Amino acid sequence: MDRIDSTIMERLRDNSRTSFLGISKELKVSEGTIRKRVKDLVKKGKIKKFTIETEADTFAIVGVETETKTETKKIVKEISQLGVGSIYEVTGRFDVVCMVPFTEREKVNEILEKIRVIEGVVHTETFTVLNKN
Repeated sequence: MDRIDSTIMERLRDNSRTSFLGISKELKVSEGTIRKRVKDLVKKGKIKKFTIETEADTFAIVGVETETKTETKKIVKEISQLGVGSIYEVTGRFDVVCMVPFTEREKVNEILEKIRVIEGVVHTETFTVLNKN
């Protein structure tokens, strides 16, 4: 990855709706160059998805502790099928941390109940995000 690819990813991370024309003018290259590079970044897996964030979006952060004998990837796969946002395998107190977007608290509770009954899950702790800076 070179400077152009890094800048493209930076601009799209800040705002996934940034136009290729705007990026091309900033970098002084053609729009076609930006379009091709974005396509290549997606193909190589450097860009995994384009997302949106709305003002009304709220979410909870859920820490998941697992049994040591259980394969974490299996638990992550099951959690990913529940409609959560991002899922991370982490070090520290929890083995998995995920972002659960919601518009109603009841929906978060439903997802938490489903996570808690996954085989190998020992404990969960939920942090409701109050403010995002």
